[in-house]
Amino acid sequence: MQNFEPVNAQSHSEMRIDELQLPMLFERFHLVNVELKEAVQAASEYPLFFSRVANSQRWAISALCGFGLNENVFVQDNEWLAHYTPLSLQTLPFSLQRGEGDSESALLLDTTSAVVSTQSGTALFLSSKRPSAFLDSKRKLLEERTVAMAQTGALLEEIASMGLIRAVDIVIEFADGTQQRVGGLAAVNEQQFQALNAEQLALLNTKQCLSVLANILGSVFQMNRLIRLHNKKYPGKAISNIKLETSKA
Repeated sequence: MQNFEPVNAQSHSEMRIDELQLPMLFERFHLVNVELKEAVQAASEYPLFFSRVANSQRWAISALCGFGLNENVFVQDNEWLAHYTPLSLQTLPFSLQRGEGDSESALLLDTTSAVVSTQSGTALFLSSKRPSAFLDSKRKLLEERTVAMAQTGALLEEIASMGLIRAVDIVIEFADGTQQRVGGLAAVNEQQFQALNAEQLALLNTKQCLSVLANILGSVFQMNRLIRLHNKKYPGKAISNIKLETSKA
């Protein structure tokens, strides 16, 4: 169970982050949130989809990292295999709590995380009790991601209003002949995308969404890599083929 505490020198001066253990933390995420500003880079590594934000009707961009809960095939033998790591993973095990009014946001640490240690890793504070460069960099990343999340949410709402998001199911065909249908995801509506008029294309281009949508569309071919990594990690439930179908829900 997570336990987030406001980071301060009095309580956490001896704490360190053992980044060698981060893959263990990443392993429980089969879907990883990606912000619009990093989507083009992420599309070179992962298949990208849209998903609903928990307890909300808002959309998010998600990198598919595995085909089952708590299955991340980019983690193998406690090694992270992806070259690009999304901001949502780079900032773990920290979070940012917005301050009220003009007050500064509070940096939070999940003290129960497996990467938190008093023995090994990078220190959060210097001997002078001042924040280390490492801790400052994490705060900066979190602030950057907070801004990016707001931008992503607003632009995805506009993209959805243009009919460019369609719900899909992933149909997994296993080597033993069985099938599994995975829902809850959405993809770029390619037919609607191709039907956009000049004015709509110009609007998307102005907001730097056009290349993002094109890259999300193309990222479906990263499924081949995902299958290879899955079959290496889980040879007992090897996948032979995957199809994307319009959701029947």
